[in-house]
Amino acid sequence: MTVKVVLTRDSVCMGDDCHAPHRQDVTFHDAVTLGEFVARVAGYPLRMRGARWVMFLGWNRAEGTPIAEISPEWESPRLMVGADPLTPLVSLAPADGDLSFFFQYQAGSIL
Repeated sequence: MTVKVVLTRDSVCMGDDCHAPHRQDVTFHDAVTLGEFVARVAGYPLRMRGARWVMFLGWNRAEGTPIAEISPEWESPRLMVGADPLTPLVSLAPADGDLSFFFQYQAGSIL
């Protein structure tokens, strides 16, 4: 069994807007955990010096739940408090659709 995941992200400049909405559809095996998934998709947002990305479970940041923070300046993504890395990814998927994650851009990394 597999789970389909839809990734989207903020644009970071006007030139990047030309390629919006930056949607990427990926499929994962149902045995993948949230921690493994976050590590695998950490390269999806643009890797810019001084950038930090907040990953939300949901179509957008307003309706989503923050799951992790990602920065190219860090060794690995940082899960938010309450995000259990051992949670099966498939358990987060809604019964009526695909699993969605949104990446919000924030200038400046917090070390």
